[in-house]
Amino acid sequence: MNSSSLTRAGEMVAAFLMIAGMVAMQVFIGGTRLAFSLPIYAMLGLAGLVACFSLRQAKPSRICLWSSAVFFGYVLARAWFSPVPYLARMDIFSVLGGLIVYLIVFLVLTSARWRVVILMALLVVALVQIGIGAVQFRAGNNFMLIPFLQRFDYGRRASGFYVCPNHFAGLLEVIGVFCVSLACWSRWPMWAKLLVGYAGLLCYAGLALTGSRGGYLSASASLVIVAILSLLALRKSAREFFWRVAVGGSLFALFLVALVLFGFKQSEYLNSRAQNVVDPTNIRLDLWEAAIAQWKLQPAFGTGSGTYLYYGRRFRTSRMQLDPVHVHNDYLQLLAEYGAIGEVTFLLFLGAHLCRGAETFSKLGPRRIAVSGRLPSNNLALMIGAFGALAAYGVHSFFDFNLHIPANVLLLAFVFAILATPASDREGDTVAPSFVLKRLVLPALALLLLGLSIRYVKSEAYAERARVALRDDRYLAATRWAEKAVQLDDQNPETFFYLGESRVRSAEQLQNPAAATSFYRAAIEPFQRASALAPNDETFLISLGRAYGAVGRFAEAEWMFGRALAWDPRSIVAQKSYQANLDGWKNCHSKAEEQRPLALPDKGAPITPAIEPSPSRF
Repeated sequence: MNSSSLTRAGEMVAAFLMIAGMVAMQVFIGGTRLAFSLPIYAMLGLAGLVACFSLRQAKPSRICLWSSAVFFGYVLARAWFSPVPYLARMDIFSVLGGLIVYLIVFLVLTSARWRVVILMALLVVALVQIGIGAVQFRAGNNFMLIPFLQRFDYGRRASGFYVCPNHFAGLLEVIGVFCVSLACWSRWPMWAKLLVGYAGLLCYAGLALTGSRGGYLSASASLVIVAILSLLALRKSAREFFWRVAVGGSLFALFLVALVLFGFKQSEYLNSRAQNVVDPTNIRLDLWEAAIAQWKLQPAFGTGSGTYLYYGRRFRTSRMQLDPVHVHNDYLQLLAEYGAIGEVTFLLFLGAHLCRGAETFSKLGPRRIAVSGRLPSNNLALMIGAFGALAAYGVHSFFDFNLHIPANVLLLAFVFAILATPASDREGDTVAPSFVLKRLVLPALALLLLGLSIRYVKSEAYAERARVALRDDRYLAATRWAEKAVQLDDQNPETFFYLGESRVRSAEQLQNPAAATSFYRAAIEPFQRASALAPNDETFLISLGRAYGAVGRFAEAEWMFGRALAWDPRSIVAQKSYQANLDGWKNCHSKAEEQRPLALPDKGAPITPAIEPSPSRF
């Protein structure tokens, strides 16, 4: 096999594996559970290894490479040394997977043809999800095409395969704006442009069904950017043609706005969502305040990956009783967990790619049109679409956490790769040896991602089975799966929690007090292990306190509840659990006093209970 055949074969296999991974990540609830995403990350790792066989020449931007190395290198290092390693795993895998996609598109899939193929594959999956979302919106239920996948209860809001409608909106706003750009600027025949334009309209219709107000704002911003860049590209064309396009485009935009307004008027639900885009009472404001308070604790390096789960509770307001897992603002979460250094390195990464993209746009747009007079260009269509997609996520990230959803991270990595490397349609190029050495980074990252995925895939699968069994009230099965999981991975506090909780719930089903007590006692050790791995997680502290209380160890239970309240003083659950323990201790103490035989103490000996109660107990 000659070098040209090897290059084409490597590109085809790498592209297939990468597309399959990006699609699968969307199908399996956006990859938000490691049990589903780890096999997909392994697939991306294989794609990275296969891509190394391609020897096609690219024109990598040094500033983009260095800014990527600085930003993602810092994120990986900070996540690796975060206080709770298990919480950092999601960020580590997400960053590694995103880097693999970025480098494959950046270094190997450099032709416009391959990039359009990737977009069309994602478009097909998006259209399928829009169909699922239409069913969800019409029926107002939590319909999922794959039965064992579940989403949260969002009522009529469409979410496709995703768990959350806001994250589904994050996909549609990107695919939709690329469709618009291709319909306007590609060199395709008219029927193909009309077809992709119609698909883009379907994406925006699906976006409307999500009810995502952040999605509405971000989609609008992306379309404005596409319009501005299109006019800038046309400014070197004939003046008459420029104004004809500008006026015609403005009239068409007004028609679309009227069509959208009419569509929203037909649905009272969507109309109410659209009218409340700006809501000063939104709970997100409370989440943002908590993130700022968290950042002030460690301004330079942040408190570590995933730790907003704890500090969001600690600094929550009294009206915020749902568990604040994410900030609902990617910029503030980056600041809180990775500090000012993380924010600065991100701005360097973003600025480098914007500068590179602007330079490429100038060459493909105004300069090329001025010299050749030809308007259509697939490369220009991709570049304008990439800027529109970046504008969409730039706005949406102020209101949601799309960049903590693995499927959307992979999508945005693809967008950044387009900005970093202008597309080329040249075939048969080979790369210089010095550049081959630079590609050693890709196989190294691919091997790391593949190895880590294989390391944890089985234990995460067992943990997921334990979680599902616990959710479905199959407590003995949950115990069995959790025990298998902890044998393979003793650093996952969630698995220890499933093990302890399954034993507690088994005890609650027993009529024999002695047998129930034995199950409660058996639950204490896994709760202790979970709390040791994540000492600031109030869920584990409360569970451990309840187990202590069930076996009469009220003082230790009070200690656990006290720690939970110290970390999360506004938690109603922690307050009620603490009060229930005090009531149980009081009742137990009263019964013990009633059953104790009357006896006079020795003269001079103080009457002291075995455990000194605190003054606030009764």
